[in-house]
Amino acid sequence: MRDDGILGERLRKLRRRKERSALARSLAVTGLTVYLLFGVVFGIAVVEGDSMNPALKEGDVVLFLRLSSEYDRGDIVLIHTEGRGDYVKRVCALPGETVDIDERCGRLLINGKEIIEPYIYEETHGKTDITYPLTMTGEEYFCMGDNRENSLDSRNYGAISEDKIDGKVLVVLRFF
Repeated sequence: MRDDGILGERLRKLRRRKERSALARSLAVTGLTVYLLFGVVFGIAVVEGDSMNPALKEGDVVLFLRLSSEYDRGDIVLIHTEGRGDYVKRVCALPGETVDIDERCGRLLINGKEIIEPYIYEETHGKTDITYPLTMTGEEYFCMGDNRENSLDSRNYGAISEDKIDGKVLVVLRFF
């Protein structure tokens, strides 16, 4: 009888050890999956400020695709900057295009043609930091906020190199 008790206790310990090992493996796989999904493939950011009003509001949470390497005019992207934080802006001009701003009518011109931007509600004016017309190189984008009067963007700091774009916004979550 005593052997049955000792054997039963050993079996219970072995079972618990196997359960803990299975749980540890499960947690490791889950952790690795979460890291790969949200550290490599996707990213999450919280919108700060109102430079993208009305499309994005302060406090909105955006899910962005980090693996994107092609951006189109109108895409909303997350731009990484050293020391100033990250910005969420809209791509307005693509590599190789020339940007100009018609100060008389407050319009954005790309390659000499007026661009219709249904997502903005005010005129676009240049800022003194950039000289127009400005031509993008093969890996540069011109990005601006939708709230043009209250946006720190390419009109202030120039074209954005592709390696500074963290990714393309896919989903916007608004909780308030």
